[in-house]
Amino acid sequence: MAPNPTKIPSTLKPIAEELLENSYARENLQEGAEKLREAYERAGKRRVKPSKDRKIRRQVEAAIAAIDEGTAALASGRKKPKRTGRNVVLLVIGAAAAGAGILVATNEDFRNKVLGSAKALGEEIAGSEESGGSDEVGATGGGSVS
Repeated sequence: MAPNPTKIPSTLKPIAEELLENSYARENLQEGAEKLREAYERAGKRRVKPSKDRKIRRQVEAAIAAIDEGTAALASGRKKPKRTGRNVVLLVIGAAAAGAGILVATNEDFRNKVLGSAKALGEEIAGSEESGGSDEVGATGGGSVS
């Protein structure tokens, strides 16, 4: 049975409102339409059968996936997923740095080991630069005399 023409606007109104509010669904539907348009244009330009063109097939598959995601988001009211991966990584790095700081601050043996080796390394570098600089000058001076 055909739908009553007077009831069509009242049926479509909630869908249209949701589409206006849900940018995630709107973006996916728009992307799907663009992919279909690209596939159609490529099929019109090429002399190859569209069923054998791999790029057209990929474009149509991407369009179907985007339209499917858009309609699912529209039907369920799903919004754009938040990126939590970066936040988790930063949280783990921050916790590790805080733990290392607490360990250095509270454990005297570990602090001496870390800071002592850093001091020794700094002194060794400073000492080698002072003696190394005079060795380099002497080596170049000896080479010019010979």
